[in-house]
Amino acid sequence: MTPYEMIQAYKAQKGLPSDNSAAKELGITRAAVSHIKNGGGFSVETAWKVAEALSLDPAEVIATCELANAKRSGDEGKIQVWKKRFNAVSHSAASLFFGSALLGGAVEAVRHCILC
Repeated sequence: MTPYEMIQAYKAQKGLPSDNSAAKELGITRAAVSHIKNGGGFSVETAWKVAEALSLDPAEVIATCELANAKRSGDEGKIQVWKKRFNAVSHSAASLFFGSALLGGAVEAVRHCILC
């Protein structure tokens, strides 16, 4: 998901009719939304607001935005750093999810065994 797709999802979640209304609600300028629409990211503060509204991991949203900013700048070194950080954040979240799902299954299996 790109930063602008996150803004679009935020608008849908909040029932906002336009980019301008999303900008006002997020406390950013319309020009900032235009920057995001053209491939840029948003600030850490805005990332937190968007992450909370969409129930996303703030670290993943921040990494997504920083990666977008790096790509927009064309700085290959920053792009590689933020790709690595994004992968670290997104993999750790997936590991936690799947690990807890497996543990939950094991607990459920024990619960059934005890009830038998």
